Amino acid sequence: MAAAAFRAILGERIFPRWVPVIPLLFLAACATTPRGQPEENWMEYLETLRSLEVAGATLEEGSEEESRAIERFRSLLSDFKAPDFGERIPKVYAEDVFFNDTIKTVRGARNVQEYLTATGEAIDKGTVEFLDVVVDNGNYYFRWAMTIQFKRFARGEDKRSVGMTHVRFDSAGKVVLHQDFWDSAGGLFEHVPALGWMLRRVKRGL
Repeated sequence: MAAAAFRAILGERIFPRWVPVIPLLFLAACATTPRGQPEENWMEYLETLRSLEVAGATLEEGSEEESRAIERFRSLLSDFKAPDFGERIPKVYAEDVFFNDTIKTVRGARNVQEYLTATGEAIDKGTVEFLDVVVDNGNYYFRWAMTIQFKRFARGEDKRSVGMTHVRFDSAGKVVLHQDFWDSAGGLFEHVPALGWMLRRVKRGL
């Protein structure tokens, strides 16, 4: 899920070094949807999607296999602090999965496992409420609301954001494509000291 982006900043003890790179972080914060990502990430997503769509839908709509695949995905990402969170990731994501949370692109189940596990370790709380899912010819669009508690700032405060994830499953019901559409500025960067103040000032001026 998009929450994986938190590890990139929260998982490292580098806050004293942020000040010189605040302008760069500000530009990164503007990348809240694939259109704002580096072009190669956006093109990789499109190319992966096109190749999967050529193969067509892999799960029969309304089947038990589809229901189980959807439930595994929802269950995994509903709580990043679950005791068995890391162990369940390879059971949900395929070996050759394409994963993008609007900030970082990851290929392969093992790399996704490392990325998401580190995210869970870097936050005090990380839950996702799935609001609904729309199915269209093998494409699954999950609409969700995420609640996060940071370890390094705003301790004890729930920070909420909303987003959507585009998923495709393989014939075994594992995720082969995971593309988040998420406001990373509001969900992450606005809560970073100094950078958050800058972003809020920019928004107020729009």
